[in-house]
Amino acid sequence: MRKWTARFLIILAGAVVMGGCSEKDKKEPEVSTEVSAEGSQQDTGTEDQTVEEQMPETSILDKIKDTQIPDSEETFRALKPGIFTEDIPYEEETKQTWGWFGLGDYKEELTEKLGEVAAETQDPELIFKALQYYVASNAYERVATELEEFGYDWFEPYLPEPGEKEGAEEQATEDGQAIILLDASSSMLLSVQGKQKMAIAKRATSRFASTIGMKDDVSLVVYGHAGSQNQSDKELSCTTIEEVYPLGAYHADEFKKAVDGVEAKGWTPIAEAIKYAREQTEGTTAKLTVYIVSDGAETCGGDPIAEAKAFAEGSTGRQVNIIGFDVDREGENQLKAVAEAGKGEYISAKTIDELDQSITKQWLPSSYEIMGKSNSLLKHWGQGYDEMVQRFAISDRFTYASLNESDRMHEALGIMSSEQWITQEIQEEVREIIKKREQDAVEVMKELDERARIRVENERQEIVDRVDEWMDRMNKLREAQGK
Repeated sequence: MRKWTARFLIILAGAVVMGGCSEKDKKEPEVSTEVSAEGSQQDTGTEDQTVEEQMPETSILDKIKDTQIPDSEETFRALKPGIFTEDIPYEEETKQTWGWFGLGDYKEELTEKLGEVAAETQDPELIFKALQYYVASNAYERVATELEEFGYDWFEPYLPEPGEKEGAEEQATEDGQAIILLDASSSMLLSVQGKQKMAIAKRATSRFASTIGMKDDVSLVVYGHAGSQNQSDKELSCTTIEEVYPLGAYHADEFKKAVDGVEAKGWTPIAEAIKYAREQTEGTTAKLTVYIVSDGAETCGGDPIAEAKAFAEGSTGRQVNIIGFDVDREGENQLKAVAEAGKGEYISAKTIDELDQSITKQWLPSSYEIMGKSNSLLKHWGQGYDEMVQRFAISDRFTYASLNESDRMHEALGIMSSEQWITQEIQEEVREIIKKREQDAVEVMKELDERARIRVENERQEIVDRVDEWMDRMNKLREAQGK
């Protein structure tokens, strides 16, 4: 007990001694003086203090008091990025975060600034504006612009105009392939209006090739040119199909040479010729059309209707068109059925002039082709979903930018609360402002998205209207021509 009493007295005495000399022994601070222009001495404080340090800093309230809290498209687009967040990459700022976006490496520096804010104001709205000044998103204007410029490449079918003459400027369309099947059977040796059918067909075929060859690759295949019309030559004649002009770009001199070399001799293997065209083009996905120039029906026992159907169903964009030149009623009925099975058109030419007109004009779209334009739009119905996904991907960026901005504000607000710079009541009031700003951001996003949706949908509807108008016009033309 004595030891503890003695130790206490010693400590107490030391404390008294130290307390008694503390004020007396303190050294007065040195004050430097300068002589003014008038000769008087001025107190300047420490010698190393600069003029800039002596000037008062601009108050944070002066920087933020006139700023707006965004609540409309105009004010969100006009919002300036926070001084700590203006350089955040766009993709990062607008990404969906499944956790807390949080503050970056600027957290320590921001904490210091928040202390200064709290020292100047306890007004919830000004505190929110300060948070906005430091950590506002930099993405609103860019997202809004992307939605404003958003577009979608809707499918639009090619709508050909009928009656375009040879040499007319072609409308832009997908290049295709055309196979001309020329009947060189013995019946083509007969005459029409004093001229041999074969000679007339050769001239017309050359003119036809020059027309379709302006945009499509062309091939010339002949049938019925082997053997003779005798029974003994039937097998040879019915099985000999020959491509005399290989599928490729049209060259007038080479094509004329090929067609001039054809001689009419034997039977009429229409089915075998269509089958040849199908087998030669298996695996081809290009638009492919067979044009048959014939003066009669099948004579080799084949089934040209079945072959035409198989050809047309081999791939999309395939059809069989037929020009029947001086064909009798029975032959015409069969050739019409072949064209129908091949999703194509049959044109009857009874005279040389009719054949020339049929050859030099483009085809009037068949009923199948006309309906196909509408069907092609239905086949691309999935574009509506793709457009929505692409548009939402942009719209969502606006919302994510707002939510990521809110995360930063909430964390900054939490720092102010934990440091006891603001009361719980003030913290809750600022949270309500943040929540209101989030809700306003969602409404602005919806307005931007809806405007983009309506604009792009109107573009799609314009295509539908053009197709409907074209279909109606083509059907009326077909009715006028009795087709």
